[in-house]
Amino acid sequence: MRKQHLLPMKLINALCIALLIGCTTKIFAQPKLVFTPLITNLNKPIAIRHAADASGRMFICEQGGLIKIYKNGALQSRPFLDLRSVVESGQEYPGLYSIAFAPDYATSRYFFVYYVTKDNFTVIARYRTSKRDPDSAVLASGVTLLSINGRGTGGAHTGDMHFGKDGYLYISFNDGSFYANSTKFAQDGQSLLGKILRLNVTLETAPYYTVPPDNPYVNNPAVKSEIWAFGIRNAWRWSFDRVNNFMWIADVGADKWEEVNVRTAGQQPAGPNFGWPCYEGNARFDTSGCRTKKNYVFPVFQYKHETATSAEVITGGYVYRGTAFPDLYGYYVCADYTTGNGWSVFRDESGTITNYRQKGLPTGIVDFGEDESGELYACSLSDGTVYRISTKTPAIIAAAGKPSQ
Repeated sequence: MRKQHLLPMKLINALCIALLIGCTTKIFAQPKLVFTPLITNLNKPIAIRHAADASGRMFICEQGGLIKIYKNGALQSRPFLDLRSVVESGQEYPGLYSIAFAPDYATSRYFFVYYVTKDNFTVIARYRTSKRDPDSAVLASGVTLLSINGRGTGGAHTGDMHFGKDGYLYISFNDGSFYANSTKFAQDGQSLLGKILRLNVTLETAPYYTVPPDNPYVNNPAVKSEIWAFGIRNAWRWSFDRVNNFMWIADVGADKWEEVNVRTAGQQPAGPNFGWPCYEGNARFDTSGCRTKKNYVFPVFQYKHETATSAEVITGGYVYRGTAFPDLYGYYVCADYTTGNGWSVFRDESGTITNYRQKGLPTGIVDFGEDESGELYACSLSDGTVYRISTKTPAIIAAAGKPSQ
């Protein structure tokens, strides 16, 4: 009788183990991204943001200097703000780049814009929305926080900015290099080029910001105290994960590699150095005067240019935290401006990265945005379109850990 029960008990034990594993392992699939036109006939749309004020509005920046509002399913005919008188828009790169709304925007009505002037200065400025009309900003309210001279560097002047959950404004600045050339600004502590800054922008009088006391270099006379991170080439699009505050930083390469860096909340050491121009991705680039490799933070994801003469440009996106497409939840979505390739990048709890490439997406994707609910959008500078991002239901293809929370 005992032997008759031996095999069934083994099967029962095996089943219990299998069920236990199944309870702790997430089965997931490769999301199939779908880009559906939402707004068309825009004039070089370059950024999409929301104000987190429960209005449901999306704000769309056009490179030439107009900021427009998409509200209640329609693009408003009257611009929110017109900066065409100060923004340089006659070249490939300069123009209006980004907008960020203060965490207390619903009450303070303050927001910040990032643009390049006609005389080639990169400017971070603060404006205020009209008290009487929430769909109109007051041009005369503008004040300048930062103005960086870009003349003589020979390269593009691009960047991005977002508020962290700590209430501070994080700003990325291009290093001023041009294509495959490099500058040493990204490793120069006395230059703001090639850096990410961290500022407290609540000051009501000039200079309209202070340096947070816990910035990593406040006690280092060799480094400007505004600096939060070194070694950036062109992080023109990056974002915070709204759930865990992880920082996903896409950095455009010079010659062969495009990369994405991840900075987890509270990760040490403070004041990270992402390596440019010593390294491009994981590869050496110009190591003259550089420190040993252990002093730099390397990307979690990178991709190589398809040919020696191709000009790939990564456009960073967001970790999807919406509810409409569960198969995309926890994935970081990014794309290449030139090729029309896109990626869904998954980071599990252990830090392991899995990425899926998808071809045939729209070219010219210059920014991703999310609405107040966490749904994703993208805009193309090439075709003047804002796209809504969705997914097709895929087949299950892999098993891995849960998305990082």
